[in-house]
Amino acid sequence: MAKPIFSLPIFSLFVLFSLLHSGGSLKMANGQKTWCIANPLSSDSELAANIEFACSQLDCRLIEPDGPCFEPDTQMHHASYVMNLYYQTYGRHLANCDFRHSGVVSLTDPSYGNCTFQSGGALAEQEPSVIWCNNMSPSMNSLGKTWHLMIMGLQGTWCVAKPGTSDDLLQQNINFACNQVDCGPTHSGGACFYPTTLINHASYAMNLYYQTTGRKKSSCDFRETGLLVSNDPSYGNCSYQYSHD
Repeated sequence: MAKPIFSLPIFSLFVLFSLLHSGGSLKMANGQKTWCIANPLSSDSELAANIEFACSQLDCRLIEPDGPCFEPDTQMHHASYVMNLYYQTYGRHLANCDFRHSGVVSLTDPSYGNCTFQSGGALAEQEPSVIWCNNMSPSMNSLGKTWHLMIMGLQGTWCVAKPGTSDDLLQQNINFACNQVDCGPTHSGGACFYPTTLINHASYAMNLYYQTTGRKKSSCDFRETGLLVSNDPSYGNCSYQYSHD
């Protein structure tokens, strides 16, 4: 039997672009607010570049000393705040939260303490034909799976740690989840060991727990330190498990 010319991912992107150029739209649940946060797997250099890029176009005074979003003073938290500000300002399209595959769309409010992450509403229903971010076209690896799931009528969700979570709470989340799931990939030599940050290791463990326990919203609460995101945080050789009904 002859083999198909297109693989499923390529075919899905073909269908996607057909929808875009014909005025089609991609829809999420009505009224579902969305935010943009940094991918827990992002490196410090990627986060710094995102902060520089977003703050060259937006007012980032809230993450400066004495601002309500300065604490915790981490690049992950600061980058997430300004990436969300960029995403909200420019229309909440998937590509506005790509940042070279270092951003993910959150379905849970990442606000923390006195720091409020604004949200203008749902993910944009229609993607522009071309969106350029950070002087680069959107990453097909990061957006492809999200678009494919939408085209197939599925809503993919993953669980990651809230960017403003303290190290103590992140470690507690790791201890709890890893007592019930296999966190081997986050150990030395594992595919998800790098970057060696608590938020990366906690997010991997929290997602595995969330997926393993049936993807219930309560399984990603972790004392209000977990966020549900709608695009795959996997990066490089580190794969975040995903299961659907």
